Amino acid sequence: MKCPRNTTAEVNANPMIALLDAMGGPGGIERSEKRGQSELVDSDVIPSRGIDEDTDKRLVELGFVLGQPVKGDPIFREALLPDGWKRKGSDHAMWSYIVDETGKERCAIFYKAAFYDRSAFIRVTE
Repeated sequence: MKCPRNTTAEVNANPMIALLDAMGGPGGIERSEKRGQSELVDSDVIPSRGIDEDTDKRLVELGFVLGQPVKGDPIFREALLPDGWKRKGSDHAMWSYIVDETGKERCAIFYKAAFYDRSAFIRVTE
């Protein structure tokens, strides 16, 4: 299973990571956010939290197979997308989408990868 790195856990385990990111010059946080989006798009997970109480029900109705929260990183859970669907990045590093086999946007995913304020949620957009 592929999952975005847990940036908060990495920094808690080794605070030098945050220092090295900051020493990389201006845009360190933005680079971290873009890396997080890339990892999410290339993952096998979706956020564990939906924007509302009905999100899980709607995802299952669309054909998602929802798994358990990721061990050690409960903001994500394993999920199989419906056949032909895929994750897709956007021009904003904190927003990605799940599109169907025709390219129609079906879900929006917010993922803030910054170690100091990491969060994620999913919203069905159809």
